[in-house]
Amino acid sequence: MEDNFTLCQGVSVGGAEKLRSCCHIQGDNIRGVLSCDIMAKVACGVIEKLAEPIFFFLELPDSERDGYKTYYLDNCTKEVVLAIMKRYGTVLVNDGVSRFGFGSHKNDEEIYFTDYQEFQIYSRNPKKLEKLFDRLGIDVVGEDEVVTLWDLINEDNAGCISCVEADGETVFDIPENLKSEGMYEAE
Repeated sequence: MEDNFTLCQGVSVGGAEKLRSCCHIQGDNIRGVLSCDIMAKVACGVIEKLAEPIFFFLELPDSERDGYKTYYLDNCTKEVVLAIMKRYGTVLVNDGVSRFGFGSHKNDEEIYFTDYQEFQIYSRNPKKLEKLFDRLGIDVVGEDEVVTLWDLINEDNAGCISCVEADGETVFDIPENLKSEGMYEAE
């Protein structure tokens, strides 16, 4: 089990040291919160279990529409999406303003990393992920036991998310960098 819950570089909330990486499984859905230091490991572990072809998606803030622009890279092999994690994993995991994930075109299973280090997984067989969770120290708990960063945010303890840079790039560079590989903006 992990000793300390770590915040991503682009996330700031007081009291995070009280949290633990954990999730709740309900039917085909898993939701929870992850310490920054294991997010990439969870992503890669889930990718290994996805049926090909796999898609990568990235949601970036869109100030013009007060929402998000979504970008997709479709029909990837596991090797390609693992290479995306190797190349962009640091900035994806540490960025506070973006959301991202991976899914299977074959059976709709997917993992989705959202605001404040939360994650959601849709899996037809959640049991296949229990060994991964156990190995990484992610407790499987009851629904009421999942305490997230959102639960810590209040009038006296504001949360803050921000864009980060890794190796001279931000998440906003990814769609352009992967455009030649077929990344496109959803309509």
